[in-house]
Amino acid sequence: MRRVRRPVLLAMIVTALGTVAAGCGGDPGAPIRRPGGDRAAAVVALAAAGREAVASPLVPGRGPWPGFGRDAAHSGSSPVVGPQRGTLRWRRHLEGAVVPGPAVGPHGLVVAASNAGVLHGIDLRTGADRWRLDARVAYGSDLSTTPAVLPGGVILWPGPADSVIAVSAQGRELWRLAFAGEPRSPAIGPRGQLVVGDAAGGLAAFDPPQASRPPRRRWLLHLGRTSYSSPAIAPDGTIYTTVDASLVAVRDGRVLWRVAAGDISETSPAIAPDGTVIFTANDDVAYGVTPGGRLRWRHPIGALTYSSPAATRDGLVYVGDHLGRVTALDARTGRVRARVHGLARTARLRSVGVWTQPIVDRRHDVYFGTRPGHVYGFASSG
Repeated sequence: MRRVRRPVLLAMIVTALGTVAAGCGGDPGAPIRRPGGDRAAAVVALAAAGREAVASPLVPGRGPWPGFGRDAAHSGSSPVVGPQRGTLRWRRHLEGAVVPGPAVGPHGLVVAASNAGVLHGIDLRTGADRWRLDARVAYGSDLSTTPAVLPGGVILWPGPADSVIAVSAQGRELWRLAFAGEPRSPAIGPRGQLVVGDAAGGLAAFDPPQASRPPRRRWLLHLGRTSYSSPAIAPDGTIYTTVDASLVAVRDGRVLWRVAAGDISETSPAIAPDGTVIFTANDDVAYGVTPGGRLRWRHPIGALTYSSPAATRDGLVYVGDHLGRVTALDARTGRVRARVHGLARTARLRSVGVWTQPIVDRRHDVYFGTRPGHVYGFASSG
């Protein structure tokens, strides 16, 4: 079983989509075409498109992009207009490769970690540190995870030493939760409950976290041998995650059903507004599954993918692949609605695989990062 790099799209697009137009300012600069040889250790932000940008509404009490996929369903979509010209606002070089994905909390705080085991609270406007927290232990792998920002500003960092570390909005460690394997991106359920999966195939639910003490664990399940998935949570509280070669549905600490794929899954699922659960596997197929566990459709992607799907609120699913394409599918039928392609023909690079979850803005412009370290923005027209 191979361990591979699946970086979340860095702060480049997330911060831009969470930016108020009045905060852009500065010299417009030049489009980013080649980040440079040290790109793996950098966090960058792109300026939004001036008068076309709008203020980003907060996820109530948590910020404009408070965790993986922005919300518990992993919609990967933002209600603002994203950057139109790829203009660099700032760049930060950290102490190690920036594989963990960032979150954007209230008051312009970007929360980003490096593989050296350091968490940074970065000012969205300037790129300067507001604070840094050194766990003094490096990550054991390059698997990407994203912190979760809670109401009130507490940050849950899936950090090193198989721990989720609670951090105050001022960068002070509050408490830790230990897991049997590397924790995946934490998810917050509809009643505030905390759900965390781990690399050893475990899935645990906790009471709503507080700053003062670690939350009580409600239940723990061992679902399989290996999981690369950050769990997604439906409005009714059903949790969906991938373990080994299966999509698993869990509610109230009980497994409801499993749907098997043709190979191991190395991505996280997403939930469409009609309840369809979408996941991909290393058999080069995207699957759509009903809330009851029935296979609704299967779409042959035609290439391997480490790009977790994004399920937007208007019923589209976006999936990237190793051939440099992003395909938009109808969440209910699996039919192709649109496709961005041709990067492998236009870029003089060995591989231009899409290795991040796509991000979709208000106008259906699509943003994603690639294996060689480039960020692309495509208009909805293609």
